[in-house]
Amino acid sequence: ATSGIFDKYVIGTFSDPYTSHVVESDDVATINTFVSGISASAGGDCPEMALQGIREVAQRVSEGSVIFVFTDASSKDLHLESSVQDLLLSKNIRLNVMATGSLCGKGEEFTRLTDATSGTIYKTPNKADVDYVMNYIKNFAKYGIRFIRGMPTTLIDLKEIANGTCSCRSIVENLVCIPPDEDECPCPEGYERVEVRKKVCRLCRPPPPPPPPRPKFGSLGFVIDHSGSMGSEISAVKASIKAILAANKLFKDYVIGKFNDPYKKSVIRSSNKGTIVSFLNAITATGGADCPEYSMSGLRDAVKLAKKRSVIIMFTDASAKDAGMKNMVASLFKAKKSRLFVVATGNLCGRRYSKEYHYVAKESGGAVISLSSKSFVSDVLSFIKKAAAGDVSFDEFPKDEHELTTPKPIHCCSITVVRRCKKVKLPCPPGYSRVVMRQKVCPMLPQCPVRRAGSLGFIIDDSGSMGAEIFAVKSQITSIISKNVRFFDYVMGRFGDPYVKNVIRSADESEILDFLGDITPSGGADCPEFAMSALEDAAMLARDYSIFILFTDAAAKDSHKLLSVAALLNSKNIKLFVVATGTLCGPKVYSEEFHDLASRTGGAVMTLTAKTSISEVLEFIGMAASGEASFHHFPESLSELRKLKCKKCWVQEVSTCCCHGIGDGCHFHHGHHHHHPH
Repeated sequence: ATSGIFDKYVIGTFSDPYTSHVVESDDVATINTFVSGISASAGGDCPEMALQGIREVAQRVSEGSVIFVFTDASSKDLHLESSVQDLLLSKNIRLNVMATGSLCGKGEEFTRLTDATSGTIYKTPNKADVDYVMNYIKNFAKYGIRFIRGMPTTLIDLKEIANGTCSCRSIVENLVCIPPDEDECPCPEGYERVEVRKKVCRLCRPPPPPPPPRPKFGSLGFVIDHSGSMGSEISAVKASIKAILAANKLFKDYVIGKFNDPYKKSVIRSSNKGTIVSFLNAITATGGADCPEYSMSGLRDAVKLAKKRSVIIMFTDASAKDAGMKNMVASLFKAKKSRLFVVATGNLCGRRYSKEYHYVAKESGGAVISLSSKSFVSDVLSFIKKAAAGDVSFDEFPKDEHELTTPKPIHCCSITVVRRCKKVKLPCPPGYSRVVMRQKVCPMLPQCPVRRAGSLGFIIDDSGSMGAEIFAVKSQITSIISKNVRFFDYVMGRFGDPYVKNVIRSADESEILDFLGDITPSGGADCPEFAMSALEDAAMLARDYSIFILFTDAAAKDSHKLLSVAALLNSKNIKLFVVATGTLCGPKVYSEEFHDLASRTGGAVMTLTAKTSISEVLEFIGMAASGEASFHHFPESLSELRKLKCKKCWVQEVSTCCCHGIGDGCHFHHGHHHHHPH
């Protein structure tokens, strides 16, 4: 959008090994195509060839430019640092680095290069903070290169600018937020100053540690699976146990036990640290080839021996061979007012695991953390050390690797009165006056007659977990088709992983039923599916002004296509509505691609916690196709859907410019809508 201000853009990627992958252009389409093709891959060994990437981009940009580097790794090609610095300085290039990770525990070269070029390095453990850098570039690029070279030097200032709490800015060498109530900072033309009460939070220093607490718990217990596959976990506990015992300020003594198959009771309780260390050092990993182990027996004996109000940590990579004891073990934990935390370092024997650890942990007020790599055990032990010392609470026991490795930010918040610039409503043109119209809206009552337009599309994930959704669509499609007065025809598509194009458009009910009849759930064990590819093929086939319904319980494996698919849908005025019937592979995989795409097309995402509710959604789709309801009111939750079905109405206020003359028509400039329950 700022292609008329800068002479060109240069974008490059780097990894290890380094392969030249750079585009240099002043054409927006060329840049967008290049960026859309970038995907993350490989890189398991952390250091990357960053300096080669910087050097190649620096060779192509003009003098006086700015280069932004985005990375979470240090440079593997440190021998190039001196020559890269000379190149940057010779062309007066400012280097800014967004470091979204530990930089492999190194990365000093980036600090040296940003210092030498008067740039900035933004360090953050939160990858979402990249948005603040990009938001600033997007909003200030239109003012020219001096605003980009003069970026704020802290993420806090970038966040305040993004949040509107920094409405007055001073341009020296770098932009700096100054008090927003300064009178010498007038609002630009077309804006007025308003005062808003706002909660402002910023990262602050952690409070000083509290005084050492008195012992207030019973025993700190370790129950360890010592089957043959548990060697690395046992070694990690041995390496950390002395530090944990030395740090302990909360527990009166210790319980340590082990279990295997067959089970032989082996558990002790002692307040003598030497006794505990000796018992632990004698544990070795042996046997256990058939996976399930007698873990419930080990827990039973440990909690019986422990004092009341104890915390017991179990380490295992197998399910319980004696899972039938889970109710009895849970009752023992409750009777002792003790808590169980489980560190699971494998797949727990796959399908043999019946959630017995999750059950006992939940009943006792504990938790289960599942680790994809045994290397994370040392991180869990570090948390246990802090908790035993009273520095953190066992209530904060991490539930997954992201919580384990991402430090929780500490925020200081206050309520402040912010003066900001708000856009003034444009005056009405000559012959018009502004009026506020009040209109009763009843989304589930019969709508105004509509002309047929577009196709009604069903794009269905056919992976193995989608059986309930596929059955529901098959069961209700005939009813939807019979009610339809809104659409000319139908588009049907299916997708999974790998993606094979399979999409039709037809107005013939029998063809639609035949297509659906061939869909059976299969495969899909790795969760992400090729949803974007299916949407793309369906959109190519559909009429303009269509409505698409996407049914899936997985994230998009091809989310890199989001922008191109959005452009295609918008070019044909197609609205996308997504019915999500699962976790979409969880927050680590799902990056809001469906929410983003639906929003860009004027659609919405409905999230269902139970697949059995899909029939209610299809009932709404049938009503919308018949004109009894409107897709404009597509609900985003089951509770919203059920409220709509109660035919609830509200009054909507719309600010408009209306003409004085009769029969000349009115130009509507929609303002804010205020909903009042009726």
